[in-house]
Amino acid sequence: MNSHRGEITYGSTESIDHRSSSPLSKLQGLEDTCRQQHSSEKMVQDFDDVLPRIGSWGRYQKLLFWLVCIPACIPCAFQGYVTIFLLAVPDHWCHVEELKEYADDDKKGLSIPIEYKQGVESYAQCVMYDANYSELVAQNGSWQPDMSWPIIDCDDAWDFDQTLYDSTTSTAWDIVCDRVWITPLVFSIISLGNLCGNYIFGFLQDRLGRKLSFFICLTLQLVAAVASAFAPEPISFTFFRFLVGLTIPAIFTIPFVIGIELVGPEKRSFTTLMQCMAYSVGLCLLPGVAYLVREWRHLALATSLPFAIFYVYWFFMPESARWLMANNKVAEAERLVQKIAKVNGKEIPVNILSENLNPKEDTAGIDDGNEEAPQTARKYNFRDLFRTKNLRNKTLLISFIWFANSTVYVGLNLYIPLLGSSDYLNMLLSALAEMLGYPFLWLVLDRWGRRGPLCLAMVVSGVACITTVLVPLDDDHLWITIMLTVIGKFGISASFVDIYLIAGEVYPTVVRGLGTGFSQFVAALGTIAVPYVVYIGKDYQTFI
Repeated sequence: MNSHRGEITYGSTESIDHRSSSPLSKLQGLEDTCRQQHSSEKMVQDFDDVLPRIGSWGRYQKLLFWLVCIPACIPCAFQGYVTIFLLAVPDHWCHVEELKEYADDDKKGLSIPIEYKQGVESYAQCVMYDANYSELVAQNGSWQPDMSWPIIDCDDAWDFDQTLYDSTTSTAWDIVCDRVWITPLVFSIISLGNLCGNYIFGFLQDRLGRKLSFFICLTLQLVAAVASAFAPEPISFTFFRFLVGLTIPAIFTIPFVIGIELVGPEKRSFTTLMQCMAYSVGLCLLPGVAYLVREWRHLALATSLPFAIFYVYWFFMPESARWLMANNKVAEAERLVQKIAKVNGKEIPVNILSENLNPKEDTAGIDDGNEEAPQTARKYNFRDLFRTKNLRNKTLLISFIWFANSTVYVGLNLYIPLLGSSDYLNMLLSALAEMLGYPFLWLVLDRWGRRGPLCLAMVVSGVACITTVLVPLDDDHLWITIMLTVIGKFGISASFVDIYLIAGEVYPTVVRGLGTGFSQFVAALGTIAVPYVVYIGKDYQTFI
């Protein structure tokens, strides 16, 4: 203990004598000051002990949470799933130049054969009758196809139904039929971006701090999303969406981590639920925006440019006090703590951290119980997640659960819009299913803990998804499939919120960004294959 700290903690002899001149009073006074010293030292061990003195859910946290952390969750929802609408494949059929002036029903009735898929009759999308259409038009006859006409592949041109979309990347670049493989590939490459971005931004969070990492992430997302709107062909579009993928879900997890680290333990369930609800609100808003903006380039801009307003957060978003203390930036942490206390109307000593406390990193589970805490901040890396048995087991378990949650969650988000006749309505139903999970979590998280609700939600989701396989493959039973899928979405969304909360509480501060980044990295491995599973399910009308 340095002399300056000893001076502040114990005070002078005169201050004890002032209370009473009796030996017993002196002893009691010394015991009181020792208890104060013990309390101060405890505050350094755990930032949660500082929060009651500055306000763990005061005006500062409420303003930060509702005006910064909550709105900052919405871009992840928009950029995470706007690609469903950008890559949408409307109903299509072969283009016949000689028939371009006629109504769609007339064109299809004459030039397109009838196909049967799972017992459902529909016009073929990739073949046409080989006939002399110029002669048929000149005859102005009864436009009835001859079933004996030969059938050929489309001549590299298609007409598209514009009931739901004015244009998409699929209509602009004819990504249909023998080129339809491009669509799931783009989704998989975006998931690859998620995989890489989770580690990159997890590393940046722990090295550069939460605040700077957020604005790096925001800048990359805005630039890449806007650039994708001007892509001239599929390759450049895929590259720019890959860059957008790097920022997902980091653009959500960074304000999420800030929100968790600046509030007391008693409010973490609440803040987690609210931030996840804000994300779900973004998912509810997305189909509305896509419905109003049906040209894909305009939609890419409409779902990205408005978020440039978040740059004003530079003046309001704080750095995590936990991160500052863990990285030995005590002076900056001191300024932040003083600011929080002032806004919350709390009075605290002027130098509560820099003079009274001995900062110690939150390394629980990393140093394997070693009491010799380093006096200078050491840099943590990926290997620290596996350095001790305790943290290694937690890392593997959280990562596995995250993998299962992410695979099912993303799969359902991609699959539900393919059910029924309206992509917009189905996407809205999918988002509303998420909202139903939050009241359930609100009631049980603080009563049952974390593990019970997590297991229950995953079981409900798994049973609902497996049951869809037993539903007959016809339009009369489609509503049952939709209902079961929505129940599955309800369950997996609830468990996803729970695992976010568990990860935020289990990983020590100094590796929290790395830990959540690694777990999301593992989860992204599953989402790379999900688009292909979904498109197989689309062709065979079976959820897998």
